[in-house]
Amino acid sequence: MKKLILIFFVIINTFIFSEEYVSGKITAKLGSVKENNLVTDMELTDETEDIVVYEIKTGKGIVNVESPVYSDKSLNINFKAGDRVILMKDEYEDGRTTYFITDTDKRISYAALSLIFIIFTVAMAKIKGVKALFALGVSVAAIFYFFLPLVLKGYSPIFLSVVTALFSSVVTIYFIAGFSRKGVNAVIGSIGGVIFSGLLSAYFTNKMGLTGYSTVDAVGYVGILGNIKVKELISAGIILGSMGAVMDVAMSISSSLTELKEKNPNLLPKEIFTSGINIGRDIVGTMINTLILAYIGSSLFDILIISIHINELPVARLFNFEFIAVEILKSFSGSIGILVAIPITAYLSSYMGTEKNILEDKK
Repeated sequence: MKKLILIFFVIINTFIFSEEYVSGKITAKLGSVKENNLVTDMELTDETEDIVVYEIKTGKGIVNVESPVYSDKSLNINFKAGDRVILMKDEYEDGRTTYFITDTDKRISYAALSLIFIIFTVAMAKIKGVKALFALGVSVAAIFYFFLPLVLKGYSPIFLSVVTALFSSVVTIYFIAGFSRKGVNAVIGSIGGVIFSGLLSAYFTNKMGLTGYSTVDAVGYVGILGNIKVKELISAGIILGSMGAVMDVAMSISSSLTELKEKNPNLLPKEIFTSGINIGRDIVGTMINTLILAYIGSSLFDILIISIHINELPVARLFNFEFIAVEILKSFSGSIGILVAIPITAYLSSYMGTEKNILEDKK
């Protein structure tokens, strides 16, 4: 959920604060205050111990950029010739223009990671891997081009997240299973699970008095969020965050029971349903672990900070920080969504499309 809010803040910041950012390539290190006694516009402070000047080639020419060297070594990035960086351009009323290095340009690394991911996926799953990648692309596009723009216009994040989850489930499962009873059962089961997660999280969001402003950065944007329903982002984040895991469980059960019915058509629906529940029990342990550990991993820095100060805060205060409450709510609601999807999918896979067996079962 924090990542979802962060996306909103990045988008809002882009429109409200109009600084110009450019990318560039470091061609040389010209020197530093300590090395060459350079005169710069920057001043050393208690937090900085040196100022380095780099020559950087941008699309508009070559510029000299000053960059501070911090006393705390962990804050420094050691740039070298050939590194690509992001610069912020600042224009003054007297006509001067200065540039500041804001970060390394990570786009090449993103492209490399994406390529490795695609190669491994296709190598492992062949044509199904290609289909899965396409479905993933459609799901991500739905979030960025449907969900986010409408939330920014003031529409309900919960409603939009359900629509997005439904669309993503249909597209993903269609490419995996095609238009089949197996696919329909998996879609209904996964949607049932994520909707239950969303409703449960919405109830406890109100019950616990959560505001949606679970980070320090979020509080700073209170005045510019306008009509965005920030509180609903908690439930929306849980729906979208648990969607993949719930879909995985629903598809696994639907596929298993469909094959079971095909191999042994004489099985009664209640026997198939029992098998589905047993399969679900085997899946649920590892899947819940996967989901909760993923949430813990994404909040590892926060957990580390808490562990440092754990002896300084009473337990009552510690567990009532909003960001902790949101993480706990996210973990349990998402896991419960998986548990709900299992019997729904098992029931549909057992009884739907087996009218003959249903009549025999009733006898």
